[in-house]
This record gives sequence, C-alpha cells and structure tokens, in this order.
Amino acid sequence: MRLFTQQWRALLLTAVLVVGAVCVSYGDNPSELVGQWVVINNGNKIELFKDGTGVQNTTSLTWKTEGKRLMLSYENKTFVSDYNLSGYELTRTYDDGDVIVWVRKDKVEEYKKKNTIDFTDSRNGKKYQAIKIGDKTWMAQNLNYQTGNSWCYDNNISNCEKYGRLYDWNTAKTACPVGWHLPSGKEWDNLVTAVGGKSVAGKALKSTSGWANNGNGIDNNGFSALPGGYRNIAGSFLSVGRNGLWWTASEHGSGNAYYRDMGYDEDYVNEDDDGKGYGFSVRCLQD
Repeated sequence: MRLFTQQWRALLLTAVLVVGAVCVSYGDNPSELVGQWVVINNGNKIELFKDGTGVQNTTSLTWKTEGKRLMLSYENKTFVSDYNLSGYELTRTYDDGDVIVWVRKDKVEEYKKKNTIDFTDSRNGKKYQAIKIGDKTWMAQNLNYQTGNSWCYDNNISNCEKYGRLYDWNTAKTACPVGWHLPSGKEWDNLVTAVGGKSVAGKALKSTSGWANNGNGIDNNGFSALPGGYRNIAGSFLSVGRNGLWWTASEHGSGNAYYRDMGYDEDYVNEDDDGKGYGFSVRCLQD
C-alpha cells in the first residue's frame, strides 16, 4: 500500500512539475501580447511571436515577461518596463517615468476615434475636433477665428479653411475659445515628450498628407499637424506646404516669443523665437 501511495505521489509530483513548466513558459510569453502593435508615441511598429522572438521595424528582438515586467532585447540592449494591457491598448511605463503606448495594429483608427472630442466655438459656431494625448486635450486643427491682426495665407479664405488663420503673438494669446488657452512652451514640451521626444515628435504629429516632397507624418495620435506656413513682419506669406509654425505663450525678452516648428524634411519638432509681429498658427489647449 505504501509503495502504491509513493508511486501516485511520484506521478502527482511529475504532473505538477510539468504543469508548472507549462505555466512558466506561458508566463514568459503570454499569448495576449502576441501580435502586431503600433507604437502610438513615435510610429514604430513591432510584432511579437509566441516563441519569444519578434521584429521592431526591421530589427530582430527577443522578449519575455516576469510578472508585470516586460523585457525587450535587441541591438545588445535590454529594455525593461512595467506593462498594463487594457483591451487593445498596451501601456509600458519605465522606471524613469517615460511612458510608451502600443495599440494593436488593426485598432489604430478605433484608438484615435475613442480619444477624439467634438466641440463648437460659441463665438462663431465653427466646429472643431480635439484629441486627448496623455492627460491633456489639444485641438486637432489650427484655430480659425477671425479677429484683428490675423490673416489667411495669401489673403485667400480657402487657406483659412484648410490651415486655420495666422496670428501675431499678442492676438494669439487671447484668440482661443473660453475654456481653452494658448499653450506655454512647457506645455508644448510635455506634448513632445508624450509622443516620443523631439527627434520623432514631428513624425508622430504631422498629418499623413499635405507636406511637400512626401514629408508626411504618421499621425497615430490624430494631432494632424499641417504646414500652414507663416506671414512675416513685412506682410509676405511664406513656406506653406513646407513648414508649420505655432506660437507658444512664452516670451523671449520684450520683443520676441517662442514658437514650435515642424518641417517637411525632418521628423523633429524645433523650438525657436521670433518677433511678436510674425503671423503663426495657433493650437489651443484645454484648460
């Protein structure tokens, strides 16, 4: 009887070890993470396979999890982050506070739609869309509210409909609707950080069409930045199709203010300052 019991115990122990090994293997490569993902922040694409391998753009990688920690290894480096999966969104948070959002490849449009808000400017009845990026809500179009010291590119009203109006800085400070404001340089910096940093933010924020020489972005967030050009102090209109320039609320001395610039020929978001009499675009940020 004891021998029989010992044999069953041995069989039971073997079964437990086998099941445990299966669980460990499954835990290392959980099936819910297997598939194609788009990195919303910067446009990179990644595919994870069940066997613990994967591809990011054209770079091979290996991956595994331990608890709620995800480890990606490629180019002789390992990147470790906490992860949280909610439906088709996968949020990765690094120890330094950086956050990356992945969305299943076939759900990107659904993700943008979920984060899009419709609103109406009560001053003129114009309808806008806004998009939530991180914990902030930005207009998804340039402001098009007619006031003094604002212009349509080339004084052509059709350009206002496409690109919004160009404002001098003093006008831009008060042009946003009630409940919205001209973002500061710091708030623009936070947006740039939220979509992957300066070196990729232009690519992430630019619209998927309309930029010269096919210098379009991926626009996975729905920000849809367009190259509305600018008006210089002499009254000339320049660079439509090639550059988009947006005022910030931050001054640089008494005569200049900071702006952000995206170009058709780069993936960056640049910071610069210029005279307050220039006409640049405005993106409003919800209070």
